[in-house]
Amino acid sequence: MFNMFDMLTQAHNGAAMDKLARQFGLQTDQTQKAVEALMPAFNEGMKRQIDSLDTMQSFFKQMGSANYEKFFEKPEEASTEEMREKGNDVLGQLFGSKDVSRAVADQAAAMTGLGADILRQMLPVVASMMMGGLARQSAASNPFQQMMEQMMSAGMTGGGSSGNPLADMYQNMMKNFAGAAMPKGGTGAGAFDPSEIIDALFTAGRKTQDANTEAMHRIFEQFTSRK
Repeated sequence: MFNMFDMLTQAHNGAAMDKLARQFGLQTDQTQKAVEALMPAFNEGMKRQIDSLDTMQSFFKQMGSANYEKFFEKPEEASTEEMREKGNDVLGQLFGSKDVSRAVADQAAAMTGLGADILRQMLPVVASMMMGGLARQSAASNPFQQMMEQMMSAGMTGGGSSGNPLADMYQNMMKNFAGAAMPKGGTGAGAFDPSEIIDALFTAGRKTQDANTEAMHRIFEQFTSRK
């Protein structure tokens, strides 16, 4: 199973971190630390997309409505205004407000010793690359298309194999996208926690500092609330 940090290092044919370093006037190892420090915020933001079918549908629609893959695959797209604009759209969906984005940048700056202004500039660029990587993965294994089809048919009408379309969709992701074993106990609502698969996307193969993860969680709790 891939994880998000390693996926980002593979962007631009493996040159993404060097490209970002040049773009923001950093050393490559500083750039890696910066991206790694931001991962818990994206993790938290993505987990909040599963609060309801509406927010999850909005997220998947956004991923499919723009050509994000080019931001992952083409180095020449990494410094364009379009990439920043679309990245800010992603941040709006995942973070909900500019206050969260600023607080996230401040926290990542405190963790890395880099300037908060640089982290704020990096956020939309990293967001676009991340969405491009997800879009690329979904094209390869096609789970998101299947999930959207379920959502638009059985999911939105309350059907589905378990009576819980959210659980069905995330089990489909676990099987097809992550390659994880199906949990025991069937496909009922209590069979697994959907947020676990998102956690795995950000932590598999690379441990994030617990203090940073908890700090990012507190930021979201401060500025947002679950519905």
